[in-house]
Amino acid sequence: MTEIRTDITVFTGERSAAGYRLNKLAASLVEAANREAFLADEAGYCARFGLTEHEARLVAERDWNGMVAAGGNVYVFLKIAATIGSNLIEVGAAMRGESVESFLATRPVNQPVPDAGSEPEAR
Repeated sequence: MTEIRTDITVFTGERSAAGYRLNKLAASLVEAANREAFLADEAGYCARFGLTEHEARLVAERDWNGMVAAGGNVYVFLKIAATIGSNLIEVGAAMRGESVESFLATRPVNQPVPDAGSEPEAR
C-alpha cells in the first residue's frame, strides 16, 4: 500500500497556473536592472507583475513555503532569494523551520563521492 504524504506540496499544472505571477516576477530577476528595481521598491515591483495582496505579502515576508503553496516554483523563486542576498542553503533551512546550522547537520556533507570509473562496492 502506498503511503499518502500530506507534508509536501506537489507542483502540478494547476499550481503552476496559480503561481504564474509569482514565477514571472521571480524569473524577471535574471536582469540586473530588474533586481535593482525590486530592491528599490519591492511593493511597486510586485504590483508591476499584478501580484495579489497575498502573493506580495508572501514575497515581503520571504515565506518560501507559502510561495510554493501559492504555485511558486522553488527553482525560480531562488532568484528572489539571490536578489536579497540569500542562498539555497538559507532558503532550505527556512523552509524546514531550522537554523542554517541544524539544516547543514542533516546534509550529507563530507561524504566520499564514488569515482565514476570505480567498481561499486559489493553488498
